[in-house]
Amino acid sequence: MECYRVKVSDGAGIEECVQTRYVFNCTYSGLNQIEGDFPKIKTGLKHEITEMALVELPDTLRGIGVTVMDGPFFSFMPFPARNLHTLSHVRYTPHANWGDIKGINPYAALSQYSRTTRVDRMIRDVGRYMPLFFSAKYVDSLFEVKTILVKNEGDDGRPILFEAHAEMLGCYSILGGKIDNIYDVYEKLDGEDFIPIIN
Repeated sequence: MECYRVKVSDGAGIEECVQTRYVFNCTYSGLNQIEGDFPKIKTGLKHEITEMALVELPDTLRGIGVTVMDGPFFSFMPFPARNLHTLSHVRYTPHANWGDIKGINPYAALSQYSRTTRVDRMIRDVGRYMPLFFSAKYVDSLFEVKTILVKNEGDDGRPILFEAHAEMLGCYSILGGKIDNIYDVYEKLDGEDFIPIIN
């Protein structure tokens, strides 16, 4: 099995060349943005710019989380790092979306995005079901890129993508949309025939 020479950069100009038998591309929204010979994944991806609003809730709702999973899905959850709650809504959290195209860096698209909040619409909709929410106070918003598999666009499924690149043995692309996808990765790796690296 051949070895690969990989140039790794820390983003601040420090580069290092590494020789390795296996390469795991776990760059989330940047899966197809790697330069050089690394192959593009065959599975279709879609990127979204998303907003999680940070709100201060009335005392009655503080410390609790609620998720509505049917119809006009919304969720608010405690965010202890800021002593606030996150607020998301199926209709208003996604701001923009596009199919994955090499050369259109999702993180660059996020940095250039205007970041105009939609929190007023979120609060109005949640307030229809929980009137106490009308007294929520908007504080800030977190904007991020969310990457999903095109095949799961309609069902909000977040399965793992584990793609072995046949044209470059020992090279894999991995995308997990949820924290517990790490267990799926272990399962997939157990099914691969790895050659031990002997020093």
